[in-house]
Amino acid sequence: MLCGILVLVWLGTPRGIQAIGQPLPTLDLQALTNADAVPTNDSLTGKVVVLHFWGTWCPPCRREFPEFVELAKKFANESQVAIVSVSCSGGPEYKLEELKSETEAYLSDVAPDMPTFCDPAALTRTQLAMLLSGGTFGYPTTVLADADGKIAQVLAGYGEGDMKKLEQRIESMLK
Repeated sequence: MLCGILVLVWLGTPRGIQAIGQPLPTLDLQALTNADAVPTNDSLTGKVVVLHFWGTWCPPCRREFPEFVELAKKFANESQVAIVSVSCSGGPEYKLEELKSETEAYLSDVAPDMPTFCDPAALTRTQLAMLLSGGTFGYPTTVLADADGKIAQVLAGYGEGDMKKLEQRIESMLK
């Protein structure tokens, strides 16, 4: 019975809560579409960072992505904010060309010019999974880090209006 109660408590715990205040893990990203420079922890120092992991194959990601695009547009000219879109196949990216073509096809309708990156060996996602929920990682996942590189908020999964709330949080961090 005690095990059952512990499982229910664990299931009811918001994912990512233990990550709040932790440093953003080392980014191991690669340009996928429309990207000139690959974001690194050093290049993001002093900026509010939105790190968004999604997949073209993921129905909740596809519902959320237009809202994410609006968020990215809102802060496109804000030098103190970095919006990082990471297209994922769900694990290590063994077929980068396939991921790139699927991402380009999806973006052509939604945000054709959006810079997108991949996490080719899934190292960034693995590090985040260890911080967020003890080893699991779902899609979509959005991580907000403050200008000191500390995780301030985690959105695991899709919730209608989450991106609007995230926008408000970013604005408050910029004040």
